[in-house]
Amino acid sequence: MKPKRSILIVLFLVLAANPIYADDFWLQYLAAACPVASKNNSQVVETEFGPGVQHRDGKLTDVVLYCSINADTSNYFDWLQVVAEDNTSNGYATATVWRMNTSSPSPAEQLYQVKTSDQPGVQVAFNNEVDFSVDVADYVYWMEIRIVRTSPDAVITVYNASLKDVL
Repeated sequence: MKPKRSILIVLFLVLAANPIYADDFWLQYLAAACPVASKNNSQVVETEFGPGVQHRDGKLTDVVLYCSINADTSNYFDWLQVVAEDNTSNGYATATVWRMNTSSPSPAEQLYQVKTSDQPGVQVAFNNEVDFSVDVADYVYWMEIRIVRTSPDAVITVYNASLKDVL
């Protein structure tokens, strides 16, 4: 085979072919990119681990972020995860998956949740018992990220939350 053709084939495979595990670890939400319920309580910070969201100084009210779940190419999920950092034992972060019926309106339903522990350090909290398929014809879905602190000296930084298909 000519070298020119070989290079073209390799380039095509690298650029155009789908990876084998294309849907694995599918929906990653950078916390700093999700809309915040109250910007007065939160701030985006740059850390050694990348951008994150945390409380503003002196604020104790929960910081709540909302991330829309749009499952265009994959609709099955089996893993929920949140990555956060805590400097004290006076706070935690949660990631919760919600859905609301649009064909027969009713209150929102909590599907799954994951919570970091009240310990200092970087934490990767996950729920591997998630088991649901998205039904976009009848429901809207979103992830709520909540940062809770019980002391003004606590600094909890949330980096990302993910809803994944890891099988």
